Amino acid sequence: MFPSLSVENEKLKGRVKKAMVTRSIKPYFPAIIWLIIILVLSGYPGNQLPKVAVWQFDKLVHVIMYSILSFLLFLPFCKQFLNIGKRFRIRLIIILVSISYGGLMEILQETIFINRGGNWIDFTANTVGAIFGVSFAPLVLKYLPINRWLRIK
Repeated sequence: MFPSLSVENEKLKGRVKKAMVTRSIKPYFPAIIWLIIILVLSGYPGNQLPKVAVWQFDKLVHVIMYSILSFLLFLPFCKQFLNIGKRFRIRLIIILVSISYGGLMEILQETIFINRGGNWIDFTANTVGAIFGVSFAPLVLKYLPINRWLRIK
């Protein structure tokens, strides 16, 4: 009956749906970007990395990278931390996601990436970093003005 009206209605539905998807993904953009950075750094050929004289500096880098990852995954859920039961469950999920990604990176280093090798010590450092990031995230948000920048109350 009114074909132009139904076409415009479909266009409007498409725009609303796209806006909803963008709004739901937007809080995760920093974590997604950090996941890509970890992927690139993990896949970088090992023989082209700078040699550092400090013993086990590599493990400290793993801890820091995965602490940042779990912290960035923590940020979108800050407003949901009112309920204590949810708080524990969300932290556990964030830790498991970070540890799984760290394990995947170690497997990729061992099997696919050129001149790289995965090992259990790196995986352990990734795990420690994931736990640190989630554990210290409330303190960081409390004492640094990050919550004002992100408009978290």
